Formats: sequence, C-alpha cells, structure tokens
Amino acid sequence: MPQGAVTFLGRGLAYVRGRRIVLTICPVCSQRNDKKAAEQGRCLWCAYEPVLEDVRAAGSGTAA
Repeated sequence: MPQGAVTFLGRGLAYVRGRRIVLTICPVCSQRNDKKAAEQGRCLWCAYEPVLEDVRAAGSGTAA
C-alpha cells in the first residue's frame, strides 16, 4: 500500500500512515470528514470504509 497522500480510484483524499488509512475527503459522498471519524478510517456522513484494492497514490495535481 502506498504511503502518504492517496485517492480511491482518483476520488476522495486520504493519508496512509503505516497500515492505517486516515480518510479526509470521502470518495463516495465528497464530504470533508470529521477528524475523529477520519482517524478511524470511515466517513462520518455516509459510513464509507476504504477498500484497499481502490487505493492509488495521489500524484501532483490530483484534485480531491
């Protein structure tokens, strides 16, 4: 799994720290996540949980 900034098939924004995914912007509902829910790796708004197969390293210029 890539470390640092990632997207989910080009949508949303998260940060990978070791084996944890901190979900900042949800790829499903596009909402900015609550800090506590982000640290738990799920969306506060729609309950999305990241799918590891969808994780892609965020390149420069990636829109979130």
